[in-house]
Amino acid sequence: MNTSRRGFLRRSAGALALAPVVPVGRLALLGGRDGAGTEPTTRPAADATFRPAGQTAPQEAWVARARAQIPASTGRLYFQTGGIGPSPEAVIDHVRERLAFQNESPAEPRIATDMARIEPGLRARLGRVFGAGADEVALTHSTSEGISIAAWSQNWKEGDEVVISNVEHPANVIPWYVLRDRFGIVIREIDLGTGTGLLDEVRGQLSDRTRMVSISHVSRNNGRTLRTGESAELGALLRSRGVRYHLDGAQGPGCVPTDFHALGCDCYSTCGHKWLLGPKGTGALFVRREALDDVRLSWAGSHSHATMDYEGAYTLLPSAARYEFGTRALADFAGFARAVEWMEDVGLARVEERIQSLVDHAIEAVDGTDGLDVSSPRTRPDRSGVFVLELPAGCDATELYTDLREGDGVLASPVRQPRDFRLSIHFFNTRDEIDAAVAAIGARCG
Repeated sequence: MNTSRRGFLRRSAGALALAPVVPVGRLALLGGRDGAGTEPTTRPAADATFRPAGQTAPQEAWVARARAQIPASTGRLYFQTGGIGPSPEAVIDHVRERLAFQNESPAEPRIATDMARIEPGLRARLGRVFGAGADEVALTHSTSEGISIAAWSQNWKEGDEVVISNVEHPANVIPWYVLRDRFGIVIREIDLGTGTGLLDEVRGQLSDRTRMVSISHVSRNNGRTLRTGESAELGALLRSRGVRYHLDGAQGPGCVPTDFHALGCDCYSTCGHKWLLGPKGTGALFVRREALDDVRLSWAGSHSHATMDYEGAYTLLPSAARYEFGTRALADFAGFARAVEWMEDVGLARVEERIQSLVDHAIEAVDGTDGLDVSSPRTRPDRSGVFVLELPAGCDATELYTDLREGDGVLASPVRQPRDFRLSIHFFNTRDEIDAAVAAIGARCG
């Protein structure tokens, strides 16, 4: 790429940051908030947060105000949210403030009591926003942790089977390899490439030895999103056969509409650090209330229990919090709560709609570039912000990743197929950025 094109990349990355900023985190505080991240007593509507009262701003204005609060969005062209999302300043500021507050005197009852409100407040918020009861939410440190909780909750026997797909992240593959090698389970694989039928694929792999189906809500490899109705139908089928149904939701919340109960799964693992723009090392596992006693603990510790004595008696918490234990990084969870609040203030429905609009534009840009094609689903509701394009023969995706990063300031990612290349398109990205990234890919692969 020549110097003028590189300059265009830089200019398009920073242009929208010049719009006036309304600081989300501070506006949210106007209604009052205790120090632990619980709900404010009053809260501005999303439009009030991002638009002056009485004005109807164009769509780009609210995006510009949001971008100005996400430092990474106005530096390089950031298309790596599917790997690790950039946090708004308000989120990092809140983590910093909570850490400092806790460190004043961690064992002081006033401080400890205040910090203890963080986790129940976050469980309640996640449940409300993503279609679960607070008692169905466990706070984890990653999607991978939630997957492992679900995977190890079964009493596996040699010859038992799990069904996964051919578009999974290693986090939903490695646990099954380990269980295969330790207990002799059998791993069956379905094809969730673009255009295949979810129900037909799963039915084709079910047997009387199937114990669990564990697949992605949104694939990190091709961006395919499970339709909510199809997922619910699959969940009903699996429950009728006594088969556990788990979804890897790392790419779901904040990217596509996500309703835990409506999806019909038993367990749903997700994280805070991707599309929700939260701190790293935060996540959640949703478990259906009716399945809690069946999703058994494989490891536990202090705080998993409701009662215990030193004679061998104990009872577990009656909620999904039983999957949590030990000393926790409460300030990080406070930042997770702030990130979800920040996204709510922007407007999750508005975010999801803008992502889809940007994907429309990305498809047009790729279709207009010689040598490139679209690997992701092209139509709603099968697609997501995980936008994957197909490179021409001879263009190495890993080399392209390095060249774009070092030479053009574009952060994107190779995925599983050697000629597939991923742009994770979030709401803070712009059409100019998409055009610049696709042009740079076309130029380097031409």
